[in-house]
Amino acid sequence: MEKTRFAIISDLFRLSGIIGGSLKLAESLASGKVEDEAGNKDICKNIRREMKTVPALLSGVREYIAEHDDKELAHQFVRLHGDAKQLHGLCSAYQPELGKEAFYSGIVYTSIEVIGQYFFPDGRGQRKAHPMTRIEATDCIDTIRAAIRKCTAATDANKGKDDMGEEAYALLADMDKDKIEAVKEYITNANDKDLARLFTEDFAKAVHLSMMFQSGNTKTQSVGIKMFHTVLTMGYVKRNILHEDAAKPEVKTPPDQTMPGFTAADTVQDGAFSTTAQVPVLRLYQFLTAFTVQSGPDKGKPVLDGNAVSDKDFIRAVMRADYSTAYQNCVKGKMRCVITLLSKAYFKDWKEYRTAAARSIGLTAESLAKYNVEKPFVSRLKELLPLIK
Repeated sequence: MEKTRFAIISDLFRLSGIIGGSLKLAESLASGKVEDEAGNKDICKNIRREMKTVPALLSGVREYIAEHDDKELAHQFVRLHGDAKQLHGLCSAYQPELGKEAFYSGIVYTSIEVIGQYFFPDGRGQRKAHPMTRIEATDCIDTIRAAIRKCTAATDANKGKDDMGEEAYALLADMDKDKIEAVKEYITNANDKDLARLFTEDFAKAVHLSMMFQSGNTKTQSVGIKMFHTVLTMGYVKRNILHEDAAKPEVKTPPDQTMPGFTAADTVQDGAFSTTAQVPVLRLYQFLTAFTVQSGPDKGKPVLDGNAVSDKDFIRAVMRADYSTAYQNCVKGKMRCVITLLSKAYFKDWKEYRTAAARSIGLTAESLAKYNVEKPFVSRLKELLPLIK
């Protein structure tokens, strides 16, 4: 089940305590006051124990802030930057004993810089991006798109995550956060809608990769941070340059409250069904468009054809229980399974939702609930939608 804002505040408080406590330990280690080797080992052991939960806490906090466009929590998160960066420097000086902890603290302060640059671009300490020409911006966009598409193709081929991370790391080696910011600045200042469309074309795929690369080896997680920043920047461009939400009256997204594409909860109104919890629709979309059927007449096909059904179309389909378009471009048995399980897990009036969904594809609620799918597919679906019982 997705964590509440209160739970995320609690996690952020814990993360702050861990960073602060570990920093004090690391400072005592660096001061040289503890002269015996056994004492130093004890301090290193305590730092390792303190920071064991950092990756899980960071992942939840970072994802919640991005999905909910929560500037208040972003501000609290950014305040940890100085301590996290100092901790990283101290831990780095004590490798290999604190090698993993140096990496954890590095990911924390890098994440903070990414969040800070997105939410507070005019804040103190933010470096101004070097202005780009259109050719330079296009070259950067081409590099990003090539990395996204290569990783997506590797996902379809069931290639290992860390192997993909290594490839993406090499492809994006010269693509730092300042260049990504400079691309945004060029598109914004020039109001270049053609370049904006090119940049955001693979938005849904980038979201999927940013989440997939949150864990793994050092290079994989570094790519995750970079992809995360890219997604935030794409979201800004989609909202402020392409005005995609403003062009669709049924999608009411206040410009400073919800980042388009990340979440479907409460972003589709006027006819949308009430939910019991936030529905991770975009993740579901990515899963269905990437998961290929392993056997039978539909072998090799994705469950949902992402070329025929966009992420926006799918969000509206799920929130309005209108699958008329999606059902024409999918593996039907698996889609019936998704609708049936999703309805009872996430919608308040699930019977009415199921009836409406069935009607939209020419079935009854009873026939909608008849499906025969492989256990691995259902298992993956339950991982993605934790409220499914």
